[in-house]
Amino acid sequence: MTTAKTPSPRKPRRSKPAAVTTPEKCGTCDGSGETTTTVRVGRKRREIGATQTGLCPTCFGAGTA
Repeated sequence: MTTAKTPSPRKPRRSKPAAVTTPEKCGTCDGSGETTTTVRVGRKRREIGATQTGLCPTCFGAGTA
């Protein structure tokens, strides 16, 4: 003769939902993920009037710190 199991009188705990936080913006690119630099040419590295954009070296284009 086997004994029948009785159900547990306690309910299982429910975990609290995780707090939703927004990640901080990157200080270098202000959250855009791109940085601009002036174009330099020549042996003496003189600046011309152009700029180029590239990935932010701090956040690698994610925009978050």
